[in-house]
Amino acid sequence: MSRCRSKGRLALMVATMMYALTGCASVGRDVDTLATGDQRAPSDQRVPGQQHPSSVRGAVAGHLDGWPEAVLLPEGVEIDGYRCSNRYCTIWFGLMDLDQVMALKRNYVKLLKDSEKWEQLGTPGNAYEHEAFRYTGAMPSGCGYTLEIRQGAIPNDYYRRYRVFASLTW
Repeated sequence: MSRCRSKGRLALMVATMMYALTGCASVGRDVDTLATGDQRAPSDQRVPGQQHPSSVRGAVAGHLDGWPEAVLLPEGVEIDGYRCSNRYCTIWFGLMDLDQVMALKRNYVKLLKDSEKWEQLGTPGNAYEHEAFRYTGAMPSGCGYTLEIRQGAIPNDYYRRYRVFASLTW
């Protein structure tokens, strides 16, 4: 792996974190309502038979508790779980093969760009790199959102499946 590519990722990550840290200290939301998201591990790390009462496994992307309505979610994609705390939320989507992952990322990025309320941070060198976006729409509280879309391989998975994550900071 070239040094330029790793420096590009580092620069994108630093830019994302700097934007998040310079954001508002509070968006006027009750932290307890944000923390009511599903507080469990991803499906590949769960104990079999263990179910959480607020389970979203198998749910189709829509509006989740704690996830702001201004932040779009891809349509028709299975959400495997999510976790929200303070000013940070993460959603992980169901397991997919590489073609499905690339299609999801492509469609999600297109959805964000077509809304004309999101600005891409940095320019990823290839389709496998993380992508970050900054919300440019008007917010009543004056705060903004930073969204990162990334994917990761499931270790020791016979079917070579991947998981896509969307992380939101405000």
